[in-house]
Amino acid sequence: MDHLFNAKMETLQHKKIQELQLERLQKTVHLVYETVPHYQKKFKELGVKPSDIKTLGDIRKLPFTTKDDLRKNAPFGMMTTSLDNCIELHASSGTTGVPVTACYTRNDLEVWSEVMARCLSMSGLTKKDIFQNPIPYGTFTGGFGFHYGAQKVGALVIPSGKGQSERQIKLMEYYGTTFISGVASYAMHLGQVALEMGLDPKRLKVRNGLFGAEMFTPGLKKRIMEVWDMDVHDIYGLTEMCGPGVSTDCDQHDGLHLWEDHFLVECVDPLTLEPVGPEEEGEMVLTTLTKEGMPLLRYRTRDIAKLYDAEVCTCGRTHVRHSMIKGRSDDMVIIRGTNIYPGQIESVLMNNPLVGGNWRMVLTTEHDMDMLTVEVETKQRVSIADMEQLAARLKADIQSVIVFTPRVDVLPPNTILETGLKAKRVIDNRKKD
Repeated sequence: MDHLFNAKMETLQHKKIQELQLERLQKTVHLVYETVPHYQKKFKELGVKPSDIKTLGDIRKLPFTTKDDLRKNAPFGMMTTSLDNCIELHASSGTTGVPVTACYTRNDLEVWSEVMARCLSMSGLTKKDIFQNPIPYGTFTGGFGFHYGAQKVGALVIPSGKGQSERQIKLMEYYGTTFISGVASYAMHLGQVALEMGLDPKRLKVRNGLFGAEMFTPGLKKRIMEVWDMDVHDIYGLTEMCGPGVSTDCDQHDGLHLWEDHFLVECVDPLTLEPVGPEEEGEMVLTTLTKEGMPLLRYRTRDIAKLYDAEVCTCGRTHVRHSMIKGRSDDMVIIRGTNIYPGQIESVLMNNPLVGGNWRMVLTTEHDMDMLTVEVETKQRVSIADMEQLAARLKADIQSVIVFTPRVDVLPPNTILETGLKAKRVIDNRKKD
């Protein structure tokens, strides 16, 4: 069995987890009903009272919460407690609009540290590790989430913060970093920087990594493992829940365990909002069960995944597993009537050994027709003839996945500019009517 941080909770019988969930759900429903005008209004519209929640199935009587609801009530309108009781504030990275603000009570930070410690332990972090955290420390939740979790595990934390890639590599070498965190595309970029500095990433002591904050295909995961010779885990979370720390994959790498004692998960059809069947793809909907500052009911994450049947995993953990996030329902682009997720394109690109870690989709309109150009960097500098050959190969491979033929522009390494923390994969320049 791989390393458990809180063995009692992580291996709790599923029946016991559900009893705990119901008790915590009822408490949360009462709390938001009594303190948040937005929820009072929603409950009245639906004709629901907190006392109507008698079973976990009754969650379907409750209103959904959307990012728009949070924006309309920003920054503090969704809070259940006064700012006097909060000691920290974080906000989403704002990749899809106005950032969403969340305030944490002391206990909220304690819970966040706990779920992060479980995730990091699941990925192999121990108190013997030297943990480098190349994520921005600021209002974005990532930096502090990993920091608190790693401290709780007892690892030695290097709070290196974002950017200055050469400095990151020098710190790894100087301090003997064994475990790194961050965003998957940045881990790939750091590997490239190390090679350009004449350092083989495999020669550094980094043997483990936990990455999240953006879509993360198995191809990219495999690529990072090869470049660094390390074990790579995937972490899922969102500012509205706590930040990172909602779920992580264990050493089986077969789905991410979601901490059901703190979050209640549903999987629904994004259009009808009805539950999907077991092992069917849908939008993950999350309810916080232990949050004090800003608890949320049935939050629509827009993230597309599927829940696995609840048999106990061979790692011993009893908490439900979900698949890797396929994409966001609002990331999906429709090109010539075809639904395309950026992850589908990434899977094709990452299977080709000549392709570097950076790529993007550019959408344009030509003669009233949608056009897709996939820009992709090579891993190393190659001749023009090789670039043309690679473009033709990728064009055919992508077409087999998305049905129509895109353009493919193959570019030298480090041509596509970095855009903030998360890689921006879709540039939509189509004419809007």
